[in-house]
Amino acid sequence: MSGPVRPRVIRLAWLAVALAIAGALAIAVAADRPALTNADRVRQLAEDFACPVCAGQSLAESDVPVARTIRATISILVDDGVGDDEVRSLLVSRFGTDIDYNPSGSGLTGVVWVLPVVIGGVAVGLLALAVRRWQGFRTAARTRSVLVGTVGLAVLAGLALAGAAGSRRGDDALSGDIRASTRSLLVEALVVPPAEAMEIYDRVLELQPSNVEALAYRGWAAWRGGDPGSARTDLDDAVTLDPSYPDARVFRASRRLAEGDAAGASEDLTVLDGLDAPPIVGDLVVASRLRERVADELARSGEVVTALQLLDSGLIVLEGSDPRRAAAPLLAHRGWLLATTGDRALAELSLLSLDEAIALDPTDPYALAYRAVTLHLLDRREAGLRDADAFTALIDQPPELLELLVSRGLLTGTGD
Repeated sequence: MSGPVRPRVIRLAWLAVALAIAGALAIAVAADRPALTNADRVRQLAEDFACPVCAGQSLAESDVPVARTIRATISILVDDGVGDDEVRSLLVSRFGTDIDYNPSGSGLTGVVWVLPVVIGGVAVGLLALAVRRWQGFRTAARTRSVLVGTVGLAVLAGLALAGAAGSRRGDDALSGDIRASTRSLLVEALVVPPAEAMEIYDRVLELQPSNVEALAYRGWAAWRGGDPGSARTDLDDAVTLDPSYPDARVFRASRRLAEGDAAGASEDLTVLDGLDAPPIVGDLVVASRLRERVADELARSGEVVTALQLLDSGLIVLEGSDPRRAAAPLLAHRGWLLATTGDRALAELSLLSLDEAIALDPTDPYALAYRAVTLHLLDRREAGLRDADAFTALIDQPPELLELLVSRGLLTGTGD
């Protein structure tokens, strides 16, 4: 029969309990959670913080400008490799502790996480000792059973803590060289069908949520694909993320115009004029006559001065361009807006812009048609007919201009 448990055995039991608790806490600190994509991290962080100007909404739920700006900041920080704890510290230092729904496990706050495990382990050990004394447990086997139970509880407590501990950094994701891989994906998206391109943009944004190019082009693809809600969110987020990205400005201006927001479209185009945009962006604006269409909508709503300012802004950008004929459509439209005000003095003044447009490009259909009608309005019908004849000799005859000239009786074989 076994004898009484010696003090040395009891001391070893307590040492084992202490080591088990220390090991569990070490596991809690060092344990690595499953790898997350950067998009996952941005989403989780946005869900963990309150919108500073909203009632009961997280950053992930709110769509106010402040929330979009903070989400964009989080995306950039995450893609730059900043850890979650650092992101939390930056946001808390800027907006205060109340914004954080889920305080980090570091510093004094970390004590709140650790103390329950330590206290729980000590309590289990003391309880085991009390039970042993009360019930007269004197065998080494029973002591070992208590020890195993204590160790098991301590390990489980440590593992539970591990789920809430630790901080991830951008390079923890198993995604390789993010910037290189996203660049190759975006190149691929340019040559595949729209549905495949959307999938590629999704993959890029999973790897790098702050990739404004993928966000802008996904929004544009969504708009062209008939999904205005997604397009609106992506294009607004792209502009928030990088207000100086020209493509996002052009895409959003087009979307805003289609939605009836000519003032918003004008704002985007005016900002675009102050950016160092690549030539292809300017070519897109010219080819689509986006600026002229926005100016038309502004004029129809009574904002003639704003419309003229928008056209003038585009002309300033084109100063010194080669060839300068790119300015002819804007000059023609400027003259046309003045002519259609109904004021004869402004109609006379409009001829200055129309004459300059035709001097820059004698084959511009808009300049010829608009000057023909303006001359007709000023009772210079013969001169107007000459411009109308020059228009009919063009290969490119926009239907809306044909309709305009016919309605004014300026095409051969028509009458008032």
